[in-house]
Amino acid sequence: MLIRTTWGELLRDSTDELSTARLADSRRIARWICADVLGCSFAELLAYPDRQATRAQADSIRSSVRRCAGHEPVQYVLGYAAFRGLRIRVTPSVLIPRPETEQVAGAALSTLEYLRGPRVLDIGTGSGCIALAIKNSRPDADVTACDVSVDALQVARDNSSELALAVRLVQADALADSFLDIVEGDYDLVVSNPPYLSRAELESLEPEVRDHEPSVALCAGEDPMLFYRQIGGCLAPALLGPAGCLVLETHAFRADSVCNVLRRTGFAEVHVLPDLAGHSRIVCARKSGGDALRRSPDRR
Repeated sequence: MLIRTTWGELLRDSTDELSTARLADSRRIARWICADVLGCSFAELLAYPDRQATRAQADSIRSSVRRCAGHEPVQYVLGYAAFRGLRIRVTPSVLIPRPETEQVAGAALSTLEYLRGPRVLDIGTGSGCIALAIKNSRPDADVTACDVSVDALQVARDNSSELALAVRLVQADALADSFLDIVEGDYDLVVSNPPYLSRAELESLEPEVRDHEPSVALCAGEDPMLFYRQIGGCLAPALLGPAGCLVLETHAFRADSVCNVLRRTGFAEVHVLPDLAGHSRIVCARKSGGDALRRSPDRR
């Protein structure tokens, strides 16, 4: 039985409910939910407002909108996020991939430009988005991804399978003494988006993040530099081969501090890249002692 509700009415009602709940980007979220449930593009959704939805479709849209109005992230409601052209499954066990992290993946890929069959390690992989994006762009890369969370690794494993991108997944705690025994070098690239918020900063976030995304992936406790000292000061120097590169996502306010950690460790060519908003969010460095071999096409 068809319910007498059109695509246009569903979109209008969804937008109104999300706006009343004071959600940012209420119109974009309403379009995303409606298009996803109706199985159409944004353009089709707007072009055919008089098309009828089935009862099941209308009920699904209204249920999803209610959840989002309660400040549950739309990516968790729909079960996926887009990341560099990939459909990445997400659950509350993993962070929702963000545009800044897409730029981290892009910066990581740029370090591999002149290498054939590079070895890559993604520390704290979560959904696997960075590791899978690298593998998708560089099929010749040997990519390993690790996380402390068993649940997160299952999401990454599901994504690897669904996308048919072979990535080695390992459970390992970056703060544990056993890490270097579990995740062995020599890597051409180590990349990470580690927890970088203090507990006070976590509490100040919007409810969509604070109340729904995994705090273990967001918060470093009382010391927001903890993982940068561990990765930059201890792990990466041991894991990287000659001329190996390190790429890190950082808090906009701490990029300089992260650079200082890497320089003290002995990394060379330490520099910061801005995100789309112009904030200092990506730190790149090369292992000291490397040479021009990394840039030479002869390395191929």
